[in-house]
Amino acid sequence: MKKLAAALLTIALLLTTGCSGNTNKETGNVIARHSEDEDGLYYGKQGDTMRNEFFDFIVEDVKLTESFGGYTAKEGMRLLCVTVKETNTFGEALPMFDQDFVLTWESTEELFYPLVNLDDKSVMPEEFELAKGKSATYKLVFEVPAEEPEFLLIYLEEFDNDETGDMFIVTLTPDAQ
Repeated sequence: MKKLAAALLTIALLLTTGCSGNTNKETGNVIARHSEDEDGLYYGKQGDTMRNEFFDFIVEDVKLTESFGGYTAKEGMRLLCVTVKETNTFGEALPMFDQDFVLTWESTEELFYPLVNLDDKSVMPEEFELAKGKSATYKLVFEVPAEEPEFLLIYLEEFDNDETGDMFIVTLTPDAQ
């Protein structure tokens, strides 16, 4: 898992540094693979539908706050609350995990997983089942440096055979609350 995280971080940082254009094809605000010839790396922003092999996800809202779900950010830190809507587009129910998503930002070389065990029903469970054709909307909460203005939320497709697929990177520019 550490090798995968390191590879994800390296790819994300290398490909977003100085990058102002999109390497993906867009249809309206739906960002997805359109052919096998594409490189499998897709960038989006809040409100874009990120379409992968299993489900669509949309970052609906991004806020910074001092505390959430009974947890208060450490000194010099804030909590980044990311509201994500996931819709199962696969042919059967899917196991979903909060750790399918990781966060990074420009001043770090690390990937961060969402906080767990928060006392708020709107927080994405560590694991849940998403029925075929159904949607679920939850918050992912990350502890981040207070001075950081922009973040990257990353999702990488992972298959049962331990292979990986497309990577989706959503740029987050939160509003302070």
